Amino acid sequence: MDASRWGDPIRVLLVEDHPGFRLVLRALLEADERLIVIDDVGSAAEACEHPMLEHVDVALVDVGLKRLRKLNSGIRVLIMSGGGFHPASDEAIAAGADQYLEKGALHDDLIEAIVDAGERGRNPTHSRHDS
Repeated sequence: MDASRWGDPIRVLLVEDHPGFRLVLRALLEADERLIVIDDVGSAAEACEHPMLEHVDVALVDVGLKRLRKLNSGIRVLIMSGGGFHPASDEAIAAGADQYLEKGALHDDLIEAIVDAGERGRNPTHSRHDS
């Protein structure tokens, strides 16, 4: 199977302030051939100044670190929270985040959300229901 519909893996920047969770999440993402983790960083400031930011398709961002959309409107931003509903999640969606995910989401659901967001970024007419 191709890495994505276009043959290139979805390029992900992981933005998470908890080092242990960031390490585990990166390993899960890297296990899927459709994804390539460009880097993982611990703060929005690091993400916003990242030298590869312009090459990122999807940023997977902790709910408290959601400033990326302001720099590169081409990045699809998926917001994560570990505690179920988070008051900042509505604010993040209103500010342009593409989707809100709970950190406890099933692995397959997380991967599919990232792939879908990346493919929508590359082809705005793509939707989850396309085959």
